[in-house]
Amino acid sequence: MYTDLAMLYERAGIVKGKKGSITQFPILTMPGDDITHPIPDLSGYITEGQIVISRELHQQGIYPPINVLPSLSRLMGSCIGAETTREDHKSVSDQMYAAYAQGRELRGLVAIVGEDALNERDKQLLDFSGVFEDRFLRQSRDEDRSIDETLDLCWELMSSIDTKYLVRLDQKWIEKYHPDNKA
Repeated sequence: MYTDLAMLYERAGIVKGKKGSITQFPILTMPGDDITHPIPDLSGYITEGQIVISRELHQQGIYPPINVLPSLSRLMGSCIGAETTREDHKSVSDQMYAAYAQGRELRGLVAIVGEDALNERDKQLLDFSGVFEDRFLRQSRDEDRSIDETLDLCWELMSSIDTKYLVRLDQKWIEKYHPDNKA
């Protein structure tokens, strides 16, 4: 099945006698939103990534409702950094992902024990997860952020978390890009 799908994608992306290429976005819906089913799983390997849409985010009015946690790109690591985007891109991406994942996980804990049971770090991460969805994921239909604007927004959002908890960022990036240090 993997080979058959790969051949279809390769054929569909080539137009004989024409310059350029065609970009495809295969869209799959599975019973119970099961992205571990072999079809979406294999499609992700062939297309080198997956963008997962969230019903929960859609119901919250967040557009586009992209669930970043299970979404993936196998090519991102080789396409970011000082030569192509910005030197802090990888570290910022890793830190944003980790903080959001931890904040989302804490939502489940809060439902059981309440927010008062959280320590300072956990409260900051919980708050970050909401701000991440509202200010980073939510975009107007005509929004067109550059990569630098996006990374600056990331730093602005991460400034709500004490720097001692930003463990995936090199100190040199914190000193250079953190809003508290840019003044």
